[in-house]
Amino acid sequence: MDEIQENIFDKDDSAYYGRIEVICENYAPKLNILYPLVSGFTLLTANILGCPTNKFSCNIRLKVNIYDNNNVIKTYSYDVSDESSIGFYYGRDALVVVVDATKKAMTDFRADIERDAESITEQLYLTTPKYKPTKIEPIEQPVIVQQQMQPIQQVQPVQQLQSVQQTAVQPVTYTQPTLANAISADVDVNIPKTERKASDTFVLIIANEHYAFVDNVDFAVHDGEVFKEYCIKTLGVPERQVWFYQDATAGIISGGVDKMVQAMSLFDNSKAIVYYCGHGISDEHTGDAYIVPTDGKGTNTATCYSLNKLYTTLAASNATSITYFMDACFSGANKEGSMLVAARGVAREAKKETLKGNTVVFSAASGAETAMTYKEQGHGLFTYYLLKKLQETKGDVSYGDLDKYIKDNVKRESFLTNEKVQTPTTNVSENAVNSWRNMRLK
Repeated sequence: MDEIQENIFDKDDSAYYGRIEVICENYAPKLNILYPLVSGFTLLTANILGCPTNKFSCNIRLKVNIYDNNNVIKTYSYDVSDESSIGFYYGRDALVVVVDATKKAMTDFRADIERDAESITEQLYLTTPKYKPTKIEPIEQPVIVQQQMQPIQQVQPVQQLQSVQQTAVQPVTYTQPTLANAISADVDVNIPKTERKASDTFVLIIANEHYAFVDNVDFAVHDGEVFKEYCIKTLGVPERQVWFYQDATAGIISGGVDKMVQAMSLFDNSKAIVYYCGHGISDEHTGDAYIVPTDGKGTNTATCYSLNKLYTTLAASNATSITYFMDACFSGANKEGSMLVAARGVAREAKKETLKGNTVVFSAASGAETAMTYKEQGHGLFTYYLLKKLQETKGDVSYGDLDKYIKDNVKRESFLTNEKVQTPTTNVSENAVNSWRNMRLK
């Protein structure tokens, strides 16, 4: 384990880059008598003569997680077994069998980690903010060996796996400074409150601000946090039904979508609201649009999350209605107007997705336009006017009025502030063409 750390994790004491977690998910020892029908005297005689009389077997399942700050970036799983015939002075001791089985798993892990070392190192160095934690509190945790990946000279050797309590290091949570911290927007205060409980509504919020391979997105986390407050306080959605994912990787986005689908299947007449703020990009050849996860690369859409997959997956659920708020453009430009991918000289207009079910999508920009920020208010321009309308109406607004308000104000402010036109759009499914303008969030 020390050797693995030395080859993968940075020795610079200016930052912590991750941690390894080893979990024993299954430990099944078994002792059998080889000759159950033989008399005890015969067994004793055979044992003294050196014949094995018992058989010890052990099955172990180990899972190894490699984390950056908060998220699992790679998981390995190993099912290993070993056995030995045991006599008076014959065969291996039971503990030796367990250790040998564990060694088999660690040998396989070493081969896997050597194979994946380059990609894991790249993710750790580029996704982890270089902020040193101020305090690490030890916690007690049984049967889990967990090491904080500190600079190598400070790492203690991992002890052999055994059924005793180990001291684990608590995962470190980093708080990254954001531009919004210094800005107080008028929509961040005086958030209307309602006594109404929207127990049939579920909300998925993905706010991606800090990226590994492309530029960060100003105010994205703040946008998501304040939208969450409006969902709970103004729309009356129970807090446990609002799922907020900050700086989500591709795996986390996929897991969040799956969680929404499961909720739609468990609750009758359920409604889904999905909010996304971050980067988007389109395939240069097909025009297919993708959400860019924080570990995604603009040069490879295979590392991104398909917008069509998102729409199709939720449309196939039992949701009575699905509403999307997408504060992102999918042209490949960032919020400052430059390109996410340096090799791409111009923005590529994303293909318009065909929506199914009872679906309405409010998008921040049209065609090849850029979804810009409203720096004076510390929000994305689209999100600011979405929140402003919810504040003014206390959430009691039709989709038709919300659509007009956002479009009118974003177009004007983008021209006055950025000298560029940003035109929000609303796309609806065929089922909702005649009804969407009268639909309401509350």
